[in-house]
Amino acid sequence: MASSEEPLLSRVTLGLLAASGIMLAAVLGSIALWSGGGNDNDARAVSTTSAVKQPVKVIIAGTNDAKEEVTDGGIAGEGNFRATGAVTDKGTVRAYRGLSVLDPRVIILRFVTKGENGAITYLVRIDTSRRPVISRWTIESGTKAYKGLHGKGTESENGTFTVSTLRGKVWR
Repeated sequence: MASSEEPLLSRVTLGLLAASGIMLAAVLGSIALWSGGGNDNDARAVSTTSAVKQPVKVIIAGTNDAKEEVTDGGIAGEGNFRATGAVTDKGTVRAYRGLSVLDPRVIILRFVTKGENGAITYLVRIDTSRRPVISRWTIESGTKAYKGLHGKGTESENGTFTVSTLRGKVWR
């Protein structure tokens, strides 16, 4: 008799877990809505929902103005950024440049953007040992409307390395 009860118990347990998950999602959504999580800034800044990846383009200008080449993670320059797509914002940006401690052929760029809706830190890894060289970025952190935001994509630069363009997808 024990063997015939085990599948029933497993199905009941799975059903309870699924129902609990649905209820938890509904409660958390209600809390976010009631606490102002659905305000206009959040909707305008990031119109993504869980697991939906939406395109973003970030143009960063003026951050390569250091008088000498920075390789120790220090400030490489300051400039401005403009983001369009799932993130719509503009403001200031500070760039940090270093080399990977694991492989000095990998350049690490950290762009810290500060706009009207919050701050986003983009981490760019450039592996110069690969051909063709492909620069990839991820979102390292975000504040305010960007808290909990994830993203990844590719980075490209103009011929004089004065404008960086990040293209990719973001999601929550």
